[in-house]
This record gives sequence, C-alpha cells and structure tokens, in this order.
Amino acid sequence: MKSLGFAGAGLGALTASAPIFHDLDEVESSAWGNWKRPWWVKEREFGNPTVELDWKAMQRFNLLNQLWLPNTISKYLGLEKTLEIYAANSADLINGIKNNVPGKTLRDVSLYTAASTYFSSQMPGQAMKSWLGPQKTEVYGISSTPEELGVPRWEGTPEENLKMLRAAMRFFGASQIGVVALDDNERKIISVRDPGDMFNFDYLTQTPPDTDAKWFVFEDVDKGYEGSNKYVLPNKPLWTVSIAIQMSKELFRDGTGALRQAANISRYRIHAMLQFLTQNFLRGIGYQGFGYPISATGALPAQACSILSGLSEMGRNNNYCISPEFGPICGYFSLITDLPLAPTPPIDSGIFRFCHTCNKCAEICPSQAISYDSEPTWEIKPSEIAPDVEPMWTTPGKKTFHTDSPKCATFFHSNHGYCGRCMGNCVFNTNTSAMVHDIVKATVSSTSLFNGFLWNADKAFGYGLTPDEEKEDWWNHSLPLYGQDGTIGASNGGY
Repeated sequence: MKSLGFAGAGLGALTASAPIFHDLDEVESSAWGNWKRPWWVKEREFGNPTVELDWKAMQRFNLLNQLWLPNTISKYLGLEKTLEIYAANSADLINGIKNNVPGKTLRDVSLYTAASTYFSSQMPGQAMKSWLGPQKTEVYGISSTPEELGVPRWEGTPEENLKMLRAAMRFFGASQIGVVALDDNERKIISVRDPGDMFNFDYLTQTPPDTDAKWFVFEDVDKGYEGSNKYVLPNKPLWTVSIAIQMSKELFRDGTGALRQAANISRYRIHAMLQFLTQNFLRGIGYQGFGYPISATGALPAQACSILSGLSEMGRNNNYCISPEFGPICGYFSLITDLPLAPTPPIDSGIFRFCHTCNKCAEICPSQAISYDSEPTWEIKPSEIAPDVEPMWTTPGKKTFHTDSPKCATFFHSNHGYCGRCMGNCVFNTNTSAMVHDIVKATVSSTSLFNGFLWNADKAFGYGLTPDEEKEDWWNHSLPLYGQDGTIGASNGGY
C-alpha cells in the first residue's frame, strides 16, 4: 500500500478540506458535535450536494407513480404481463423451497416471511405507523406532555436539540441522523399524495379511494393534524430528520435470494418502533413529529433527504445512495418536526466521483437497467421496455446517472423481490474492522488517481456477491446483532 502512495494520499488536503475548529467549544456547538466523522468526509454548502441540482426544475412527485405498486408497473408492461409476473412469483418461490435452491431454501424463505410479518395489515407493527404518532400515553400515572404536567416545554439551542435528538434516536434504534431545514426548496420535493394502506385493496386494478390517498398540505395552524383526505403540516419553521438504519451487509451479498430480502425488509420493522418512540419523545418534550403514515412511504423522498443532510452521497445506480460509514447497505427514512434543529450540511467523501469511473453495479445488473455513461446527465429517457410511455417514476432537477427504473422494477417483481445484486456487489459494501478500508476511503475522497486500481483490487480480493455454494454458510456465522455495526458513530462507552 505504501509503495502505491496510499499511506499519504490525500493527507495534505486535510487542513484545506476538513472542518476547522478553533477550540473545544466550537466542536461541541457543531451539528456533528456528538458524531465524530472521518476527517476525509468534507462539508459542502447547504443545498449543494455532490450531485448537481436544479431547484427551479424540481417538482412534487405523485406517489401513485412509484414502481413498487403493481398498477404502476402495468402502465409500462400492460396488465396481462403484470399479472403473469405476479403469478410466476409464487411458483418460483415454491420451486426454490422444493429444490433446496441456495438462498431460497425452506429456512431461508421462513426467515424472510418471519421478518416480513410486520407488513401484514393485521399485525401490530403496521398499526404503529401513523402521521402524528401516539397521542395518549401515561406511565405510572405521569402524563406525557408538558402541557398536561403544567410545566414549560423543553427549550434548547438548535445544536443542543440535535445532540439530544440524536442521542434519543440512537438509543431507540437509529444508526444515525442528519437534518435539513424544510425551506422553500425542500418543500418542492414533498410528495403530492400518499397511497394510503397499500394492503387493503387490489393495486393491480383499482385506484386508491380519496380517503386512502391523502394529500400532504400546509395550513396556517400551530399544530399539524390528519384530516379525512389530507395530512396537514403547520405553515411555520420545520425541520426534516433524515434517519439511517443499517442492514446486514452479509445478507445483501446473497444478492438474489430470500436471505437478502430478509435483510431488506427488516429495516421497516425497526423503523416502525423507532418512529413510534421518537414521536412519543417529541410529544413528551412539547413538540410534534410527523412520520410515515404507512410502512414504506412518507412525505419526503428518504434518499434525497439523506443526501441533502450529509448522511450519504448519490451512487451510480440512482435508486440508492452510499454512506461513507455504512456503505450502500443502509435504509433511509425521514421525519418532520417543529423542534428547532441545527441542519447538517451535504458532504463530499469522493463516493459520487468514484461512481463516475466504476461500473461494477451496472455490470452485475441482470436487467442491465443501470447506466454505463461516463458522465451524469439532466435528461430522463423513456424506459427501454416502454419507449412510448412518458417517464413518470422520477422528477427532473437532478444531474445524475438515471437508472431505467421500470426495467429494474420489472426484474425485481419478476423474482419475488429477490434482487439486490447492485448493492451487495458495490465496492463500498465492505466491513469496517480492517484499517485498509479506511485508507482506501480516504484515498477515494482525495484523488481519483487510484480508482481503477481499487476497483480491480476489490475484485481480486473476492469482495462482492456470495457464490451459490456458500450462501447457506450464513446460518453458521456468528454476526453482530441485526447484522449491523453498532459501534459506527459511537465514541463513548468503551466500544
């Protein structure tokens, strides 16, 4: 490594690019005060991440056009083909179990279905998600709000409030949080409407009724509320909390089977409890938290909030983003609050720049939906599977590598959701214990000179997807709780 110049690569840029603090008081007052990030994670101006944005072109996205909904897929494939895909899914699943296919064995599928139990509309996990959270709680006769107790609500500086909320949410199960002020720009990316309870009617042939397809709206009120056909935000200063929840890197290396899907689905279960507890905590100190009304979608696109708040950078596949600390195997959610918080800035850790020259995810993609372009673009092209249909799965205003999402989603739905090859095979899906990975990340952040070498080294050292013959070895591993590295972001407690 030293002979290649890695030992010192980028070190000279440290003083020029890292945050400069003059004393410990400034460190403590920083939004990152209780989160020590690597020195090579550089801060950028607010609203200016490494993926170029045109805020004037931004527009609110209609969630009824999201590609997780079968009736949306049918706009590109036709209803008959869509029905065939969903019918074939069950047959494929049963075939995998009967033939003991690695990654789809009986125990693999049982792990997935058990982890998915939360999604059932009859289960408590689903009921935990709501716009306002629990509105009545009492412990040992003690009421839960300052108003009920007859005391003033909590008051602190935005920096103090962020540290407090980060400590609470990490305790509740968040891997990390960042913050974006819900200003005029970010209001442009609030979704137009929420599809309601996606499990209570046939999404192949029906459009959600108005009572289930509620608009996200602003009103001149002090407190937000839920109406019969709308989720209301108060028209006053608000902040978006971006939430990172790690997933199992090891299971994502499965790439194609039920084990990967078990890892993916688990973040929603963790998020349900996390959101419920956070909303209750905010209520207890005198504020509101506006959350996901259902399991998978909220008022804001979680990936955009993650990038704008500095938790991650965009990747080549623009369907997911990549964290300097967690890599690509991380789920993101968002929560809006009226608790004043110090915003956290976007970052440059060299990840999006690295993706310009790395095609590893594109090469492994079974549907070839990921762009091979050498440079990002503003243009959103129609899908190759439906060239005459207007692209509805995303909105303009982002200069990125636009993935052909209908192609991706069609393969995904055709394989019972068993695809995460791009994320599992990503160069940044490495474990954190070996020091060499920190050296490589620091190098990537400072120079692109070694990108080609690092890409080939990743292949030479065997990183990437787990071979079929080794997939069942996961059951014999002794891994951290939830498959996460809970020490990331921890600097106290002797970890």
